[in-house]
Amino acid sequence: PVVNMSCLLPPGPLRSRAAKAIGFIEKMIDYSIANAPLQKELSAEEVGNAAAFLSSPLASAITGTVLYVDNGLNAMG
Repeated sequence: PVVNMSCLLPPGPLRSRAAKAIGFIEKMIDYSIANAPLQKELSAEEVGNAAAFLSSPLASAITGTVLYVDNGLNAMG
């Protein structure tokens, strides 16, 4: 069988109970909203949709890819 390997990492700052343990997640989210090309808060659903896409037949020709789900923040350097 053919195995495609791609990576959905790292998602942008995501509001969650686990993220609250970081202590400054709110500042990270505010920074992302202010500086990313898509100036909005990232949702868990958006990250999940990207993961579902990569594991679906729609991504059957994609391998060796890092997919950033971060509202474009990574593209800003």
